[in-house]
Amino acid sequence: MLMDKMREGAQSTAAKIIFVVIMVSFALAGVGTYAVRKPNTDPAEVNGVTIDSMRYDMAFRQQRQNIQNQAGEHFSEILAADPQFLSKLRMQVLNNMIDETILDQRASSTGFHISDATIQRIIVNDIDAFKVDGKFNNDRYLNVITRAGYASAGQFAHDQKLQMVDNLYQSTFSGAQFVLPYENSHATALFKQKRTLDVYTLNPADLVKSVAVNDADLKAYYEENKNSYVQGDQVKIDYVLLNRDELQKSQKISDEEIQAYYKEHADKYTDPAMFHVEHIFVNKGKDEDAQKKQLDKITEAEKALRSGTPFEEVATRYSEDVLTAKKGGDLDWQRFGVLEPEFDAAVKTLSVENRISSIVNSKYGYHIIKFMGIRADTLKPLKDVSQEIRDAIAAKKVGDEYARAYDKLITLGNEFPDDLDSIATEMGLEIRHSNFFDADTSISPFDNRQIKSLAFSQSFRDDGMNSETIRIDDNNAIVFKVAEFKPQYVKPFDEVKSKVKNDYGLVKAQNLADEKISELRKILISGGNASDFAGKNSVTVRTGVTVDRVSSEFDPAVIDKGFALPKQTAGVNADSVSGLDGNRYIVQLRSVTEEDVSNLTSDQTMMISSQLKQINSVRDITLMRQQLREDSDIEINNFALKQYESADNTEQLN
Repeated sequence: MLMDKMREGAQSTAAKIIFVVIMVSFALAGVGTYAVRKPNTDPAEVNGVTIDSMRYDMAFRQQRQNIQNQAGEHFSEILAADPQFLSKLRMQVLNNMIDETILDQRASSTGFHISDATIQRIIVNDIDAFKVDGKFNNDRYLNVITRAGYASAGQFAHDQKLQMVDNLYQSTFSGAQFVLPYENSHATALFKQKRTLDVYTLNPADLVKSVAVNDADLKAYYEENKNSYVQGDQVKIDYVLLNRDELQKSQKISDEEIQAYYKEHADKYTDPAMFHVEHIFVNKGKDEDAQKKQLDKITEAEKALRSGTPFEEVATRYSEDVLTAKKGGDLDWQRFGVLEPEFDAAVKTLSVENRISSIVNSKYGYHIIKFMGIRADTLKPLKDVSQEIRDAIAAKKVGDEYARAYDKLITLGNEFPDDLDSIATEMGLEIRHSNFFDADTSISPFDNRQIKSLAFSQSFRDDGMNSETIRIDDNNAIVFKVAEFKPQYVKPFDEVKSKVKNDYGLVKAQNLADEKISELRKILISGGNASDFAGKNSVTVRTGVTVDRVSSEFDPAVIDKGFALPKQTAGVNADSVSGLDGNRYIVQLRSVTEEDVSNLTSDQTMMISSQLKQINSVRDITLMRQQLREDSDIEINNFALKQYESADNTEQLN
């Protein structure tokens, strides 16, 4: 009966209307209206092949981390100076990945093929970072690529394949290059060209004192440039540190052990025999006649000694050992085995009764030696080396103990993943507490990349767990947890007032320097009194300096500008440039000197030809990439890029 009523209801007008509405909703909106569809975050598609979002984000983060590592504490300043920096970096990374994908597709279509076996062979045999004791170690391999940001070994292998394809293309282009003799000589002439310059230099720092500063200006500058005074995220950590040196200091070494080691390694604590001599030395000649002349010279010196002339006087007159001749031939104390074998052998035959040798013929020349004294092998007293021996014994003992303690720390870390107290107790170590530090810290051990990566990870902090055991270096390992987190904030004006004052003063001084340099250039071009202006405005002048393209006489920007100025026969040929050192310059070209390149050696010609081929190869590869892009169907997912940009901005603010 109930089923009958349901059938009747299903045939009613209301039911039919509801059914139609539901069907239309499905038709118009699709099933996705009822099952939430994940948005497409893949940043691009190249000829139907998707650039995976995970691989793209990993490549971006790797590149960002590289820049951050290089910039250090200045990374936040880079972000503040250019709000679009991360967006530009993302686009650069995406363009590189598009080029790699196009090259990979092109390689496949033209017959280039790199097998999986080839990639595997390279990974196993050619990459030292994956080896332990000279052999490939799979655990080491996975650890290294994971720390590098790869989600899987397959992802790493894929990137290696793309890199090899790129290298193959580059080698193909470089191998096909050739340079005509005329091109070689013309390029050489340009490279060897010399130019004579007048250089006017203005250092903005010299103008800082002339900049008027008041609190109102400083506060206004601070408000406009707050992003330059941001203190990044900071953390405090609690940690247990296993330190090899501390283990070594705690080693108990008995006096008996020290005495036994002293006897066993007596040679290690023995000062070797030494001798003190004076000598007369003349070089051997290069040919027979010269050798006879030199032998006559040393023979003449020997006769002078026999006639009673003091050794020191003869050495000063005849010896060609310039350094010792001034000191009467005194060689001071020497160890056996340092000088020529013939010299050592002669010294050993001398005694107090036979103080002066006959002529000694050695590999490099002729000697006459005067014996002054000898010290026998001398064993250092135990009391003088006992601490050194204690350290040596402790170092030997601590090797095995450190290895056992390290393994124990790993085991305890697994047993007590959230309990640092138990780990410290079991290890017999204290829990240490850091001060606040940020991601740019250079203080050991907090400058470790793994420590910073975890400490500044929100998910790690939220979990409240200990880190895994992190090997900092051969002597240190750490387990830690985050104790306190302080998000980034803009430092208050009073805290950074002195820095704001310096920054404001330098910016104003740089603007003033630009104005003065611009004014000076106008004076030069118009034929005015540039020297008078320079003298009144802290501008230093160097005139008539001849430079080549690799000269270090001036800032590189000055050299580049000097060779960029065109030749001209009339008027003042000058332009301004900002140096890499922050100074402002005016470079005036006085003359150009062309060098003769007709007498180049074959090695010089080959070197220049090689450089030209490399330049041409880079040009051709760039043109090839451009053409391949034009021939490809590239679809950029702007929606996904905006999502990435939004996430980057949120991360930067937090």
